Order: sequence, then structure tokens, then C-alpha cells
Amino acid sequence: MEKDFHNIAVIPGDLNGVTVTDAVLKISEALKGKLTKPIKHTRFEYNADYFLKNNIKELGERELSELKKYDQIFLGAIGDPVKIAPGILELGILLKIRQKFDQYVNLRPIILPEGVPSVIVGKTSKDINFEVCRENSEGLYIGEGRIENKGTEEEVGYQIMKCSYKAVKRLAEFAEKRVLARKKGGKPTLHFVFKTNVLVYASAPWIRVFDEYKDRQDIDVKYMHIDNFMMQMILKPEQFDVVITSNTFGDIATDLGAVIQGGIGTAVSGNINPTKQFPSMFEPIHGTAPDRWYEVDDKGALIPGTFSPEKVQTIKPEAAFLAYAMMLEQMEEIKAGQILKEAALCNIRDPQYKTKKLDQLIEQASSFIKEK
Repeated sequence: MEKDFHNIAVIPGDLNGVTVTDAVLKISEALKGKLTKPIKHTRFEYNADYFLKNNIKELGERELSELKKYDQIFLGAIGDPVKIAPGILELGILLKIRQKFDQYVNLRPIILPEGVPSVIVGKTSKDINFEVCRENSEGLYIGEGRIENKGTEEEVGYQIMKCSYKAVKRLAEFAEKRVLARKKGGKPTLHFVFKTNVLVYASAPWIRVFDEYKDRQDIDVKYMHIDNFMMQMILKPEQFDVVITSNTFGDIATDLGAVIQGGIGTAVSGNINPTKQFPSMFEPIHGTAPDRWYEVDDKGALIPGTFSPEKVQTIKPEAAFLAYAMMLEQMEEIKAGQILKEAALCNIRDPQYKTKKLDQLIEQASSFIKEK
């Protein structure tokens, strides 16, 4: 039986992950009249403190079973290097959720907002407007490998790259729907991006799926090596519509994408389970910015146990707004998602944006939404 509300799990995470999540929850109050169904938020404090308190290195069955009950997950950002070394929370929360809930698509829009300058001279919002569908369950990020002769001159590390036909095929099927729905103009174009000339074993499933798609009449299907793709992102981004690639390549390429789309402050990520069997997870791609949370000593080191409210006011929440808008659109709350997106972009286009404080930006976005 369909619920009469959207049930959202919220994981603020650490440091300024909490800051931007709080900003989103404040602004969501202004959206109430724009929704087809109300939203219920339930907060989960899965972060560095939780890991230390429970002496764990990853979310377990208890935490994952609880999250599974929700329609979607909204994540602020995770990581607190003062408390836990980098890598543990990323693997124990992000990768654990992605793999457990089979969020096999990482959807990254690379869209330069109109009126926002790009670092690429002469390129506008008409040129930088594409999506990357990154395979999100396999690749080099399965966490398998070994180290031989550790601590000796003969030390060797092996990292396994897993690419399955099933994973590539279902990613292509998702991307196919995206490219047909986007209607960017002209013939829809789907690029397969990999490194088939070197990764001869891992590329086999990619070549097989590409061969199944290459003769499509309704879609222009092309292949490009990852190194050429990243060059073309700078030289001729207008040629791209929807791109599919592996986990690692997509991770690296979309960070470049964040730079050319106006900066990390507009970059968002959706970890999608298209079957809806499990919740999807949405997040801004920026980190927790510990240097804008903690005080620092005269050598630039973070001081444990400190907090800088003045620095926190320099945080920009718009990427979190845009990630929440992406989640709304996935929930078919199209109107509310579009209004929130416009509010975030209105903030970014403000000539005084760089100097405005966090609280001012929250209030400005809320006022924009209420007027719509």
C-alpha cells in the first residue's frame, strides 16, 4: 500500500556535513506547499563519533536494516580526520550502503548553470550540459586484492578490477533511458568510456555491451578512451550528452566535471537503485571541510575539541540544496525539485554570493521558494 508521505533517512555525517544538512532541513520547511506529499525526515548519526563509540569500522546489519525501511537517503558528508583516519568512514558508510543497497548507478550531472562562468574560456551553459552514469558497484572499488612481501624491497600491491557483463548491461539500460529522456537537442548521444586498449580483460564486458548498442538507429552510440574523454571534456564538452564509464574512471572524471561546471559548490551525486527495491542515496560531492570547522594552530594543524562558528558561516550550502532537489526529482516531486534548484542557482548568481554568510544564504533561498 502506498504511503501518504515520503520517508527520508538523513545522515548528516561529520563536521560541515552537519552544517549543510541542517541548512537543507531548514529550507525544506519552505517547500511544504510545493509537494504532492509531505516529507518525514529521520536523522541517523552515523559518523566518526558513532564508529568510535561502537568500536566499528563499517555499518553492520542492524544499521543497514534500519536504513532499508526508508524511501531515500540524504547524506551530508562524512570524514573527521581529527578522530578517524581518512578512508575508514568512506568505506564503512559510503561503499557499504552503495553495495548493500545495490545502488549500481552513480549519477553525476555536469551542467554549467546559466549565468555562472566556467574555467573553460568561451564555454557556456549551452556547451557544458551532460551526465555521467558511473558504474557504482564494481570496478576497482570492490576492495579486493593483496599485498605480497610487505615491508621488503620486493613489496607488491595487487588491486582487483571487477567488471561483469550484468553490471555494464544494466548501467547501459539506465543510461539509455536517461539519454532518450534528456532531449538535449539533435540525436541523443551515448558515449561508452573505458580503456580497452590496455585493460584487455576488464574491458571484455564493456566491449560486448557496446557492440550490442552500437548499431542503434535512435541513439548515436560512440566509444572513447578515458584519457581522450577527459581531454575532450575541456576541449569540446558540447559533444557529450550521456556518458557511461567504470567506477574509478567515473570518480576521477566527474571531479574534473565539477571544476568545469562552475566548481564543487554546484556538484551533486545520486547513488541510484533504479529498481527501487532499496533506497537510493543523494549527496553533495564536497567533503566535510574540517579546516572550516576546527580552529587551527600556527602551523596550520587542526586543533581537536575546537569549533569555529565564524568559519562555519563561510560554508556554502547550495550543493546540498541541489542534491536534495535531485532527490525530489527522483521521487517525482518535479515542481518542488525545480523550485529548490532555482533557489540554489539564484543564490549562486548573486553578485554578493562569495561574501554572504551561511545564514543569509539559507534565508535568501527560503524567501525565493516562498514567493514561487
